[in-house]
Amino acid sequence: MSAQPASNDMPVPNDTRRAIIEEAEGTAYRTLWRAHTVALSVGGIAHGDFAAHSIAMSPAKVVPGALYFARGEVDAVAALARGAVGVVSTRPVRGPHVLVDDIDDALARLARAGRNRARATIIAHAGFTLSTVPDALFASLDKASRGLAFAPCPEDCVDAGLAGLAADRSHAIFAIDHAPQIDRLRPHIFIGGRDLDRNEGLRAGGALQSGGAAVLSADHPDFACWRAAALDAGAQVYGYGRKASADICLLDSVRCGSTGWLVTAEMMGQRMCFALDDGFGEACASLAVLGAMRAAGASLGCAALVMQPRPAQDEARAIAV
Repeated sequence: MSAQPASNDMPVPNDTRRAIIEEAEGTAYRTLWRAHTVALSVGGIAHGDFAAHSIAMSPAKVVPGALYFARGEVDAVAALARGAVGVVSTRPVRGPHVLVDDIDDALARLARAGRNRARATIIAHAGFTLSTVPDALFASLDKASRGLAFAPCPEDCVDAGLAGLAADRSHAIFAIDHAPQIDRLRPHIFIGGRDLDRNEGLRAGGALQSGGAAVLSADHPDFACWRAAALDAGAQVYGYGRKASADICLLDSVRCGSTGWLVTAEMMGQRMCFALDDGFGEACASLAVLGAMRAAGASLGCAALVMQPRPAQDEARAIAV
């Protein structure tokens, strides 16, 4: 009779192996919304149960485990077929769903619930034509928080982003260019770029939480009125730019090799130097990232690492390996 294999020699089940890999990579699903919680938040009626891990607003963006906001019965069926675990719908569907009277109102209510339970520092930005500043800020915060930063899909509205915000995130970054839902966002920090619209800057400054901060271009002709709006809301203001009076002042930028610049700046009386990648854009924009990191209480060193020239990043990665 052949000996039975020892229990520790048995192969690991595929589901267990997948779960171990996901945990190691930090990608394991966490429950974002349960059916009864959604129903209570939006004033709807739950039919069946589900545990959703993300929010989707179009069938093409549905991933397994998503909660989908359906615009019709056919729409809902398509989402369920693509792996959605539940839908919010104005009509009954075959599958777990929350029945509501109005989809847009339900999304707005779930966004409020998501904002109220969030522990993250909410950061809003507008006025950046290029995505370099928002992308660098997210990467810096994600590095500083060891993967706990959050940024919604750029195509989604603010409400969808808030509904998809997990309670355990440390920082959440939202684009609010021409977004009407900034009052529900209630940001702690606002970052304005040089292309910021005058009225949008006033609205964003006025929507800041008391004790928050605004990081604004001191070189912009509307800086004074934006500053006043943020101060009236009880927020601190950090101006960045080339002006000598700026809180974060660009002192110098010189060519550094073939891929970047060496930037010298002064932040609240403290001088600093850092390397900046050529593809980042103007040096002044990098000061907005540093100002936002300071306002968020996050590591400036992480921002310097993210914004450094690419060859330097690749070399650092090779050394680490």
